Amino acid sequence: MLLLITGSEDGTSDLIVKKLKKEVFRFNYDLFSDYSLKLTPTFWEIKSPTGHSISSDTVTSCFWWKAFNFYILEQERFIIEEVKYIFREIYHHCRLRGLVKGNPHDFHNHLGKLNILAIASRYFQIPETLITFQLAGVKEIQASEIVAKSLTSGLTTTNKALFTTKVDRERLHPKFPWFLQELIHSEADITVFVVGNSLFGFARSRQSLRGLDWRSEQNFSQLNSEWDLYELSSEDHGHILGLMADLGTNWGRLDFMKNSNGELVFLEFNANGQWVFLDYDNTHGLLGAVIQYLTSDA
Repeated sequence: MLLLITGSEDGTSDLIVKKLKKEVFRFNYDLFSDYSLKLTPTFWEIKSPTGHSISSDTVTSCFWWKAFNFYILEQERFIIEEVKYIFREIYHHCRLRGLVKGNPHDFHNHLGKLNILAIASRYFQIPETLITFQLAGVKEIQASEIVAKSLTSGLTTTNKALFTTKVDRERLHPKFPWFLQELIHSEADITVFVVGNSLFGFARSRQSLRGLDWRSEQNFSQLNSEWDLYELSSEDHGHILGLMADLGTNWGRLDFMKNSNGELVFLEFNANGQWVFLDYDNTHGLLGAVIQYLTSDA
């Protein structure tokens, strides 16, 4: 049985549960108090409010899907930290037994965007990139146009996000920690979702974008797909598999653009990136591939 560690009201988890039915146990972090849990050094068992149960004897795979993105409401901070610890205990019990699928929630804490860029440069071109305090190194950037990006995708105190934004290097504030990158002009965004040994490439035209970052203008309607299937060259296919092997994973989404020579330029790797929006109705078999990956023994 698949143990799905997630949160309530998550559409991706809804799809997985709908597909697998009783072959998946959904463990919602934000609703922890609704479950019965027994955890010892050698055994654990969890029961849902409906009587569905899973244990260390019946679990066959485990998938962490954005559980800590949800919030436990009206609870003491100490209790929240204790609950987080318990969820990590269950996850790592599965990891130590080789049952984990996908990537841990803290994957990027052990690599970071620039280290991933350095690894990716073995296979693809990468943009000129700089992280700076007090604008150190800004004058050395060779690119004529640069953008500012967010390292964490975190929100400000007013719940605003920093999407990819073109900036004037002469007007950057020296007290701000900047993540700067060369602006790549491209007719389309290219994203590749990797699930096991399967690669699903998709492209989104940039012609109708008002800004630089498609995420700020994403249409979440299932009626009109914004992404078209993109056929990878055999060379790019091999390079992506090589990159994933170097990253030590077989799950995640890679973002690219094409330069003026038609070559893929690597932008970033999202270890736990959303994927349903690429193939809402499973026309290209993405959901089927994910289900097979999550439930396979390999």
